[in-house]
Amino acid sequence: MGHFPAIDSPSLRIAHMRAGPSESRGRKSYFAKIAAVSLIASLLVVISGAIVTPTEAALMDGVAVSSSFSRSGVLTPGVPATVTILVANDSPQDLAPATVSVTAIDEPVSTLAELDAWLTSTAGARGNEIGTADLAATQQGEVSAISVNLDASTSGWDSSWGPRALLITVDTGQGVIAREHAAVLYEGGAAPGVARLAVVVPVVVPYSTDPVFSADTLTTLIAPTGDLGRLAHATQGTTATLAIDPRIPVSVLANGPQVAGAETWWDRWVSQHTGSFLLAYGDADLAGQVEAGATALLDPGYRDASTPVEAALASVFRADSAAATPAPPTSAPPTPTTLTWSPAMRSMAWPAANSVSAEVMPVLTSSGYTSALLSSANVSDGLGALASVRIGNMPGLVSNDAISAALVHASAAATDDEWGTAMNTALVRLATYALDPESQHATIATLSRSATADTTGRLAQTLSAIAAVPWLSAQGLTEISSIPARDASLVSRSEPADRLTDISRLLKKSADVAEFATIAETPELVTHPETRRVMSTLGVGWITNSDWPRAVNATLGQLASTLGSVRVATDSDINMIGSSATLPLSIENGLDTPVTVVVTAAPRNSKLVITSPVVVKVESRAQAVARFSAEARVSNGSVLVDTWLATASGQPIGTQRVITINVHADWETAGLVSLAIVFVGLVVAGILRTRRRKKMQGS
Repeated sequence: MGHFPAIDSPSLRIAHMRAGPSESRGRKSYFAKIAAVSLIASLLVVISGAIVTPTEAALMDGVAVSSSFSRSGVLTPGVPATVTILVANDSPQDLAPATVSVTAIDEPVSTLAELDAWLTSTAGARGNEIGTADLAATQQGEVSAISVNLDASTSGWDSSWGPRALLITVDTGQGVIAREHAAVLYEGGAAPGVARLAVVVPVVVPYSTDPVFSADTLTTLIAPTGDLGRLAHATQGTTATLAIDPRIPVSVLANGPQVAGAETWWDRWVSQHTGSFLLAYGDADLAGQVEAGATALLDPGYRDASTPVEAALASVFRADSAAATPAPPTSAPPTPTTLTWSPAMRSMAWPAANSVSAEVMPVLTSSGYTSALLSSANVSDGLGALASVRIGNMPGLVSNDAISAALVHASAAATDDEWGTAMNTALVRLATYALDPESQHATIATLSRSATADTTGRLAQTLSAIAAVPWLSAQGLTEISSIPARDASLVSRSEPADRLTDISRLLKKSADVAEFATIAETPELVTHPETRRVMSTLGVGWITNSDWPRAVNATLGQLASTLGSVRVATDSDINMIGSSATLPLSIENGLDTPVTVVVTAAPRNSKLVITSPVVVKVESRAQAVARFSAEARVSNGSVLVDTWLATASGQPIGTQRVITINVHADWETAGLVSLAIVFVGLVVAGILRTRRRKKMQGS
């Protein structure tokens, strides 16, 4: 009879515990203990498709009980098992000594609905006691821990394999003061069938707005201790499906010559992996864009001022040529860098968990996506019984929120007990899928899209444990997608209003850049890199990060800098000599492509008339001079002139600059008079000199 490999970990250790049937408490570690209670409790029970703190019938307000089973919650007749039970006393009084009992309940939990009904219930139930222990008095504000030995042979359960219900109670002799509903997997017989599980592992770099990683950053990421290096080690040789942010292969190819072994590392990991698909660039939030007002999703494009980056973009998007981003024409970019990898699945959208509203699906379709990976709470079957669905005209896959959350916790677990509790939650759920006649006997679990090396420390252990379960078939997403789809409907959800406000700010500024880029000879060299920056800022991993507003402001600042890269460079006064003159105005272009701009100079009063506007072409990273014909209406004085740039359609570019024109029109008259006086003087002097010479000759 197959069973899940036993993970006999040390029971939960809490400061100030002592040996014996009951342990004392220490006030100094109270808050640490409460944190432990919260973590274990949060991993144990799944409500409405997500792991939450279990609903407890706390008959005494402020008293809570939670549990952590050995062997990941797998009970096998004849095999010793224990459960560590924590009792937290946040009531205003001390608790008297109590008896902790674990009772096997003959309650059916072989379907998802039955399992949820049991776990969310707060009622008592009758059954057979399989373990008990005495708990010492628990002072107010303290946590007590006790280990209870379990004897499954006294459960009264039949020999069938599957999930079983347990009731844990704390009784002071005056009645039950707290209880918890739990579930375990009982291996009383052989598993009746095999459940299929696909695990999706995001290959992302969260908390970065860089459109392409530098050589130094990439070197750190792919090192054995780096986020990507550890992820590669944990997933290599597994059936996990890799969901890849295109930034990563683009950065690998673009920096290949500078980062020794980067392309070899990528080829060894991803190119030899059995299943993968491309995320949106930067793992951009798809649903958030639409809910913030976009009618089309951002397109990262393939143009860049850097030849290696442009070649890498072309190569990656050619590898995924059926994706929403079309492959570039062969004549535009340079010869692509070689890339041996090609995604196993194409054109699949993966919005953020439970974020999709009704208006999102049509935009996904119009943007080129042909299928979607949705969270179970976003689909009409909220329990996650379905893995392959059709919503309207779009095929979809459904990730199970409950199992996903359990495996996320398992991957990030700091202790064996935390890992075992998370795996207990996952195994009980998966066993229910194997039995539930309404399920497709297959499910999908998606891991965290904000994971770092610190939160995936047990990913390899978790994937290995899943692969070792005999009644569980670990498969790729491609295999699950081959299951005949069932019709389902979308449960419309939306992202928080404050996040949508920030997304709207980014989209508005990105649209401003697109309008600004119309002045460029090659607009894509302006819009594509900045769009990739915006998409990276919209990464799903940022959703739960408190630094996201800072990242948004930084990106808005970068976009504003781009909008100001073509400007009037003249910053000193201009002297106008005479009543009419040609006035020069310097225009600077900080872009990597030539631009053509409309330059306007408007005097603030009628003392000066300027023929305006004029059209000027400025080469990339250069300056040019706009020349205006001007006529003075006064003899002299200073005139303020407003100058600005605009696109051919009249859209202003950058900020308006005020130039001072110093008019000296009376210098022309004064000069003529002076010349006349000099001329007359010379004539008179000549006449006098002639007469004097004649007199001298006569005498």
